[in-house]
Amino acid sequence: MNQQQRRRIDRILDPEYLGDVKARSTDELHAMHDECAEVETEVSYVRRLAQARIDILVAELDRRAAGGSLGSLIDALPRILADTGARGGPESVRMPQQMAPAMDVEWTRGLEPLVTDATLANLPALADDDVRSTVERLRALETEVSATRRSLHRVIDALDRELASRLRVGP
Repeated sequence: MNQQQRRRIDRILDPEYLGDVKARSTDELHAMHDECAEVETEVSYVRRLAQARIDILVAELDRRAAGGSLGSLIDALPRILADTGARGGPESVRMPQQMAPAMDVEWTRGLEPLVTDATLANLPALADDDVRSTVERLRALETEVSATRRSLHRVIDALDRELASRLRVGP
């Protein structure tokens, strides 16, 4: 498989991507940084979709156990989807340059279809075991995507360090 046919994420996470970083021009480094930021936005978006689906499905299981109505689940969606979880310290927080990926992005590898399927539309018809199974698969996806995202951050950090060093000493 040639370099153009490889997925961008695989190419970026390959150690060769940064192998000649010191020999690259500043413009090339900026282009690499932009590419990494775009891919990180895509990965983060999949992660956020997985997390939201997990939250909804867990709330549905809780609703079923408590005997609540489907309407009560729908009414609770703003609370369920509110991002009230723990945050990392300021040193680990990254403000995305974009909030969502390009509209034409396609995720077709691994468990990504879990964030684009009709599970939520069919939720009332799913058995509890099917909901639990989907939650576990989504958790596996979220874990995998989080690890990929951390790897992308290491590449972005390396590019940031190289760009910063050039600012200090000039091109």
